[in-house]
Amino acid sequence: MGISVPERSKVRVVNPQGHQVVDLWAFVKSSSTEYLSMAHNRTAHYTTRFQAGDVLVSNRFMPVLRFVKDTTDGFHDSFHAACSAQSYAFFGDSQQSPNCEDNLRIMLEDAGIDFLITPPPWNLFEKSFVNKDGSLCDGATSARAGDFVELIAECELFMAFSACRSTIGNIQNGEPGGAEVWLEE
Repeated sequence: MGISVPERSKVRVVNPQGHQVVDLWAFVKSSSTEYLSMAHNRTAHYTTRFQAGDVLVSNRFMPVLRFVKDTTDGFHDSFHAACSAQSYAFFGDSQQSPNCEDNLRIMLEDAGIDFLITPPPWNLFEKSFVNKDGSLCDGATSARAGDFVELIAECELFMAFSACRSTIGNIQNGEPGGAEVWLEE
């Protein structure tokens, strides 16, 4: 799902049945090159896990989203790229679709937005850990039915959401059940 989000609007992303990871992207409407950047947020907040109260920034360190509420245990991955046909092939999985990268491209095309790259998403409800040796590992989501995050747009945005169906690893912790996105202007 892709939506235009006016400045100061509230967006709630709900995990209605639990077991669902949701890839989230935010693109600044006034720029063809500015977007919510996980690398810039890890630098800005000096953490790999953002929490309610944080103001998330763009690839230009400008405020994009205010993270206002989180009913989960606080795990939202900021490391992984979106699943794609290429990632499935890389990991030896013959499943090629649906995938989050293709979903994003379709949403951007439908909205008339010409964006040449796929920024790494903020993977809501996905658990990832950095081990002492620097390696990454995934855990199954602990999102329960009804868990949600709330965000407030700090500028006018186009936001895209993809309910991930990735078969790489066990990030879903069961059968994914889709997601709901609510916009309150």
